[in-house]
Amino acid sequence: MGAGIRAFRLDDEPALRRVMTAALEVDAYPGFSSWDLDGEAVSIVGAPDDVVVAVEDDAVCGYVSPGHDDLTVHPEYRRRGHGRRLFAAGLELAAREGLSEIRLYVPLSGAGQAFARAMGMSYRSSMWRLDLAPEAAVPEPVFPVEVASRAFGDWLSLPRFLDLLNATFASHPSPVSWTLGEIQHAHDQPDFDPTTILLVSPVGRPDDPIAFVRTALAPPGNGEAAPVGDVRLIGVAPQWRGRGLGRELLRWGVAQLRARGASRIQLSVEAENDLALGLYRRAGFEPLVEWPHWSRPVRIP
Repeated sequence: MGAGIRAFRLDDEPALRRVMTAALEVDAYPGFSSWDLDGEAVSIVGAPDDVVVAVEDDAVCGYVSPGHDDLTVHPEYRRRGHGRRLFAAGLELAAREGLSEIRLYVPLSGAGQAFARAMGMSYRSSMWRLDLAPEAAVPEPVFPVEVASRAFGDWLSLPRFLDLLNATFASHPSPVSWTLGEIQHAHDQPDFDPTTILLVSPVGRPDDPIAFVRTALAPPGNGEAAPVGDVRLIGVAPQWRGRGLGRELLRWGVAQLRARGASRIQLSVEAENDLALGLYRRAGFEPLVEWPHWSRPVRIP
């Protein structure tokens, strides 16, 4: 029985999705659905150099992607050393990418925490999923007079959009960044809809965006009849913060999602991001699901 690890190949995508689906069915990650995993799969495949897979008898049975805080082994292949091999590979990937630590999502239940401790990890912080009830009243957006807004389109190149994304999240409590390949892959998906991205620019510089919001519509959850709205990302350039742009972008996202048929609306936020968390709570969003993340230095002194 041959077992080992290797670099991810693009033709591994179906196997990657099978691992994700099997793990979701067994582990029942709180707040996750098959729609969420589909989005993660698209993001992972868009950054293939950030992924290593575990194989057994040439079958892909697990993967690690430090950029997505994810290490998953197919339930049928657990307790065979794949997790440890993937973790070691994840440390190498994180070091190669210049990261000082490796972070992984570790569910509150199951054997994940015992594994994380065995790998020398400790609790780092949590993401929260917040929900906005269908009956919650949210005002319509009113943007400051010095800015104008319009949907994403050919007027903005992907490299410039990427610069905006990375600039707005550079000071995030858990810094996030994207590559051009990731953004290109996401925009190449058949269901990509540019009208779900709103960009804000100074009135005098209409082609120079300084803030954005992106939304998405998910299938109904268990027991729900209407689609679920998702405010995926909100970003404001540092020099434009403190002017209410984040609040109005959030309001736009809620209004757009409700106009498209969403009932409940959700979003996620880093627990340490006090400003964003306060903004969302004031709008009526309530935290419902905690996603703990554990970390370990890439190189221990």
